[in-house]
Amino acid sequence: MPDTIATLARRLARLERRVTTLERARRASYPPWRDLPLTGDTAVPDSVQPPQMRANLWDTLEFSGRIGLPSGRAVDEAVVALLPDGYWPAVPRTVPVASDANRRLHLDISPEGRMTLRVQDGGNVKATWLSLDSASCRIDGDDE
Repeated sequence: MPDTIATLARRLARLERRVTTLERARRASYPPWRDLPLTGDTAVPDSVQPPQMRANLWDTLEFSGRIGLPSGRAVDEAVVALLPDGYWPAVPRTVPVASDANRRLHLDISPEGRMTLRVQDGGNVKATWLSLDSASCRIDGDDE
């Protein structure tokens, strides 16, 4: 019986946090987009679609825009961006990204804010850009 009460108490606490978040979100507008600080061999390929990010009121990190790869190669485990302090996820996250590569690409986002490019099956592949449009991940931990 104590396990059942403890489990219900944890579920209720999570529900209360979600309700609080939703109530806060209802009152406030969406935060503005911020430029994503790029690193390494990356660039902004199109000034109309700069790589940007924002943390919304539902503890979700949203991405938009494109990251250019001037070398023409997507290299596995290359750090392409660093998230500003306060935008770091509580646990590691992986988000798929679109590109002109012939293999799937993902971004691993570390709890320290490093955005690392991952190429399917490792190595490198020909690619000139990554699209962040519609990419998002949770900021909070799995147990929150």
